[in-house]
Order: sequence, then structure tokens, then C-alpha cells
Amino acid sequence: MLARLPTAALAIALLTAPGAASAWNVVKNPDFTGGITPWIISFTNSGYPGSESFFGSPSNGSMRLQSFNNNDTSQAVQCVDIHKWTVIDFSLRKLYNGESGTGTHPFKLEVFDAAACGGNILSTIVLPEGGTPEDGNPVSGWTEVSVLGTPLPSGAISARVNLQTIAGTSGFSNYFVDHVQVIPVDEIFPDDFDGD
Repeated sequence: MLARLPTAALAIALLTAPGAASAWNVVKNPDFTGGITPWIISFTNSGYPGSESFFGSPSNGSMRLQSFNNNDTSQAVQCVDIHKWTVIDFSLRKLYNGESGTGTHPFKLEVFDAAACGGNILSTIVLPEGGTPEDGNPVSGWTEVSVLGTPLPSGAISARVNLQTIAGTSGFSNYFVDHVQVIPVDEIFPDDFDGD
């Protein structure tokens, strides 16, 4: 009979295994492999959200969000289930292609008190401007931005990843986005797989 590892030891072993952290990502198609499905896109004026096959990090394939003038916006959203979790990490990689004047890019995670991103917004996690340089194509252009270890408010059921660029009245905002992650960090076995 095999000896049973303590839960903490097993958790450490799983987290240190290659690719273990990404296995818990609740975002579908976070690396935009083969396109942008199931992300939901929208735009105003001549804004453009869509798939980019050449640029990407860690591999080719990313979301292109372009907003150039006259209050153009481009947006990509995805709703994820977080009802089993109490603490999450939120991160993505972005390739800076230009922003000027009143151009902005609110990349955020909105937490809801109902399934399918319905009901009320309980909290919003906004990604910071700065980040850590990442390898990519081109090698020097990708930056990873993150907010780690955020406690979720009581009653959190779902969350909407909301990626948007806004041109504003003067200026533009244009980004490639890749490797979007919403990772629960407080529980390794959400369905009590460890038997405790």
C-alpha cells in the first residue's frame, strides 16, 4: 500500500511541477491558440478587436485591440466561474504598440455575485501599468502585468475578464494581449479530492 503524502506536501509537489500553475487557469483559450473563441468582442467606431497569428507570448497567437481616433473602443470579455475560490491571481502579457494623448487601456477583472457575470459587481481588480519583461516575438516587447493573491469578496460567484482599449478624444491605444490568467491560489483540491 502506498504511503499517503500530507496534503501540504502534495500541494507543493503539484505547484512545483512544470506547468502546474497554468493547469488551474479558469480562463478558456488564454493564449488565443487558433483564434479568439470563446472570447466575446465588441467595438465602437473604427475600433478593432481580433485575432493576431504572428505575435504572441509564450507562442504565436494573441488578441489585437486597436483604437485609433474619435473615441474608438475595442473590447474582449470572457466570464469565468470562481464560486469555489476565495483568493485569486490575475495576470496577462501585453505588447505595447502605442498609446498617446487621452488613449487608455483598462484591463480588469470584475467580480459578480451571480453566475454568468449577472447580478451585481462586488469588486474590480485593475491591472497596473508596470510589469515584468517577458520573452516573446519580438523578444523585447512583451510585459507581464499581474495582481497576485487578491481575496475575493464574500458571495463571489463569477468574474468577467474585461480587456479594452479606448482612443479618447485625442490619442490612440493599440495593444496585443496574450497569456491571460485567472488562477485560484488558495485550494489545490476544490472538490475535496484529497479526502480530508
